[in-house]
Amino acid sequence: MPPTETSAPEGAWLDEGEVSPQWPAPVGDPPRRSASGGLVYGGIALALVVVMAAVWGLGGFERRTDLLRSVAPGTLITTGPYEFRFTEATAQAQTDTAGGAITGWEIVMIGEARTTGDTSVSPDALGNDGMLVSKDDASGEIASPDSTSYGSDQSYERNQLTPGLPLIGYTITFKYAKTYQPQPTIRLAVSELIYTTPYLASEEEGWKNGSYSFQYYLPVRVLPPVTG
Repeated sequence: MPPTETSAPEGAWLDEGEVSPQWPAPVGDPPRRSASGGLVYGGIALALVVVMAAVWGLGGFERRTDLLRSVAPGTLITTGPYEFRFTEATAQAQTDTAGGAITGWEIVMIGEARTTGDTSVSPDALGNDGMLVSKDDASGEIASPDSTSYGSDQSYERNQLTPGLPLIGYTITFKYAKTYQPQPTIRLAVSELIYTTPYLASEEEGWKNGSYSFQYYLPVRVLPPVTG
């Protein structure tokens, strides 16, 4: 006769008796062993490798080129509260006073600008985090603006764009190394601004550089060298 005890005894035990053919078959699913942590993480890693290989094969890790939107010289662009139009660039060698050796180059991007907002503002142009950058494709040299200039009236210094005014003269000066060699064109990129909360410690909204940029290939006009 099968045993009448139905509760499981505490701890491990060994029944040395014979198995009776009259006992019913066990019910329920057999116990399953869970996969070890190493097998689980190994499977995840293998899946990631397969996914990355597929993305790589489809060109997913190639450098994106759709983030730069090329525009022709003289094209009016709008970014944030600004409108810009750039037409050309000048390149002028800077020489020393001793033997006339070139010590560097000054590249000036010539264009126009205005604000479409209702307050006086100036583009965040200077520094590595500014909205403007230049590149010489022949050498690969990249430069941030060294200075900016507003308007054609030199009787007073203007440092902002005034609301309600039409486009005024706007130039950006870049400093290039003495190894720079003037090419037919030079590249100027202007970031497309987005209005968001750019500060980690504040909820104040403002304009910041977005993911996209306009790029001009401006014709270069070489000026006579000047002593720096």
